[in-house]
Amino acid sequence: MRQGPLLYFESSAFPVADGEDKETNPGIFGKALAKWLSGKLNERGINTTGVIAEDFGWCVGVASEPHKLYVACSNADGQKTSWQLYAFVEGGVLNRIFGKDKSAEALNELHLSVRDIIATDPSVMELREQDDN
Repeated sequence: MRQGPLLYFESSAFPVADGEDKETNPGIFGKALAKWLSGKLNERGINTTGVIAEDFGWCVGVASEPHKLYVACSNADGQKTSWQLYAFVEGGVLNRIFGKDKSAEALNELHLSVRDIIATDPSVMELREQDDN
């Protein structure tokens, strides 16, 4: 798995549903954020494959081949108005072996699109980016 930079921001636009964290881990939210982001990506012509719960948050699947792209969404710092998300890519092992790997480019394009969506939304405050790579 290769991960893009983390995006952190504040917003009260993504309400937490009662019991939402039964599908993730206790205190881990982000379903409304993931559904909203999936819609925004689709509006930009970036086809998504749905929203799924993981133990670490909610993932938006992005249609791509030969690798799998996702955006992980969750609350930050145990809060219900502080959010974090990042794009990540899985697969494409054979392409890496044969030197035809385009997953880094696809990951970067997805990250830039997600960052632009977040940055231009009027409900978002204090957007910051952290690259641990």
